[in-house]
Amino acid sequence: MAVIALASPKGGCGKSTTAIALAGAYAEQGYTVRIIDADPRQRVMRWGEAGQTGPQIAVVSAKAETIVATIRAAESEAQIVIIDVEGSANMVVPFAIAHANFVIIPANPSAADVEDAIATVRVVLDTPSKHGRSVPYGLLWTRVSTGFQSREFAALAGQLAEAGVPVIGQFVERTAYKSLFSYCTTLDQLPRDEVPGTDKARAEGAALANAVADAILADQEKAA
Repeated sequence: MAVIALASPKGGCGKSTTAIALAGAYAEQGYTVRIIDADPRQRVMRWGEAGQTGPQIAVVSAKAETIVATIRAAESEAQIVIIDVEGSANMVVPFAIAHANFVIIPANPSAADVEDAIATVRVVLDTPSKHGRSVPYGLLWTRVSTGFQSREFAALAGQLAEAGVPVIGQFVERTAYKSLFSYCTTLDQLPRDEVPGTDKARAEGAALANAVADAILADQEKAA
């Protein structure tokens, strides 16, 4: 069982897309998954209500006053819990971080997103964990342009490295990720003949799922 929080004070960085892609990847591996949608926009909740998630994925809603109880309930019902929090800073963020085994910080390749990501790292490090130690974390690049990386991207990556922020993976800008909401399903259920880039997106989702699982295991072994 693991709790994974998606945290960033910036809206539009890909938290909801990441939550769905990650849930689909873990479901493909045979795990039961609960997504907690704590964002007032409720995009993931509406996606889940469409009924195309499959039997291994369920979505529940939460807000600041219910988030802790919702996390505990989800932990008892599923093997993987993924928390999608609101873009703006509020009490849901530290609550989610405190109960997480890993924190993913999604960020577009932009100076503003990198600045917010570094600020989010400080929140993660300053938030007491229920496990009694710092919660491991990593940045996920989202909406990365295909082809060769620009000098700007290299500079942003260098800024993260200088700040000591590890990168856990990347999602390239693909139609498949946008189609998650239009088809209201997971990457593995998208029609490949209609949605380009589906297999590559699935590979990216699986790579992220495996990297997070490895990081959680390493942290647990370190604490043992």
